[in-house]
Amino acid sequence: MILGFCGYSNSGKTTMIEKIVEAMKERYSIAVVKHVSHVDVEGKDSYRFRKAGAREVVLLGEEMVSFKDSAPLFSVLKSLKYDIVLVEGFKSEKFIKKICFGDAKCENCIMANPNIEDVIGYIEREVEIEHILNKLPNFNCGECGHRNCEEMARAIYKGEDDFKNCRYWNPNANISVQVNGKEIYMGKFAQDVVVNTISGLLSSFKGVKKPKDILIKIEMK
Repeated sequence: MILGFCGYSNSGKTTMIEKIVEAMKERYSIAVVKHVSHVDVEGKDSYRFRKAGAREVVLLGEEMVSFKDSAPLFSVLKSLKYDIVLVEGFKSEKFIKKICFGDAKCENCIMANPNIEDVIGYIEREVEIEHILNKLPNFNCGECGHRNCEEMARAIYKGEDDFKNCRYWNPNANISVQVNGKEIYMGKFAQDVVVNTISGLLSSFKGVKKPKDILIKIEMK
C-alpha cells in the first residue's frame, strides 16, 4: 500500500514516518520515497528513515544519492515491491492518499494531524485488504454483487463476505488469459484444467522444476 505525508517544514511528518517504520518493520517490508532539493547526510531525513528500518529510501530531486533523478513519481512507486511505501512530499499528486500535517492543504487528504495509533491502524487495515485483493482475480466483473474486487476485498476483511463467493477465485493459482486483447474469464474448473495441463507438461521437460510462475504468449499464424 502507498501512503503520502505532506506538510510544511517542522510540522512532524518526518518524525511520524520514522515512528511508523520503527513500529512496523518487523511485520512488513517498508520503503520510503522523499522529495528533496539536496543530498541528505547523517542526521537528516533519509538517514533517519534507514536507521529506523526502512528497506529502501528513494530520494527524488536534482541530485543523485541512491536516487532516481528526474524520474516520474508514478514510475518509481510502481517499481517498488514492498508491503508499504511511505511518500513524503508531493502534496499536489492526486493519485496518492495523504496524511496532512499543520495547516498544509494537500490533494486527496484522508487524515489531518492524526496520532500515531490511528495511522498505524489505518496502514495495517489497508495492507491486509491489499493482500486479500491480490488473491482475487481483479476482473471487476461485478458478478459477486460488489462494484469491483476492491469492494469485495474490504467485505472479506470485515467478515461480511468470503472468497468462495467469487466464481473466478481459485485458491491454488491466479490465472489471467487474454485472447485478441480481451480478458477471458474462467471458472475454477476451467482454471484447474489449464493450470494442471500446462504445469504437468512443463514439469516433464528436462531441467524444469515444479513451476511456480508461468508466462506464455502465443501468436497464431
